[in-house]
Amino acid sequence: MITQRSATIFTLLVTLWPLCAFHSAQAADININGTVVASACVIDTQTKAQTVSFEQARAVNYDTVGHTSEWQNFSLNLSSCPASTSSVTALFTGESDLVDQTKFANTLGDATGMALQIMTDDHITEISPNGKMTVNVDQASRKATFPLAARMYTPTGTVTAGEFHTVVQFTFTYQ
Repeated sequence: MITQRSATIFTLLVTLWPLCAFHSAQAADININGTVVASACVIDTQTKAQTVSFEQARAVNYDTVGHTSEWQNFSLNLSSCPASTSSVTALFTGESDLVDQTKFANTLGDATGMALQIMTDDHITEISPNGKMTVNVDQASRKATFPLAARMYTPTGTVTAGEFHTVVQFTFTYQ
């Protein structure tokens, strides 16, 4: 039988129990980290779905490793860059050629023995798959331009006729 006194002790224990739990709690710190990056520029319409076309090539003209087509210049153009953005980096992704890993593979065409070479338009710096290029944002116009050139290249010296078609994707990061 519960008496008045045992009911009071029970109520007191139930009331004090959470206080005991709080009393034995330990403080813990939570560290939260992040990075604030510059805002994005606007990728110009012509840059988003750009096609670089080459003149028709004859397989017989690519009978030696390293033979190439003529350069085709193109550019990646960004505009409306925020004042806080001082430079833009482009990451070039696409499948590497099996023979020459510094070139992009002919992934969607049926011509064999051909790859795609991309360089800066001054033909000094090669851009390989997973390669990066950084340009400064023009402070007056708030634009950034990646001047590039591409050409077909044979890493094997043995080319068969067919279509040449590859896709190179660009991912931009802003500093």
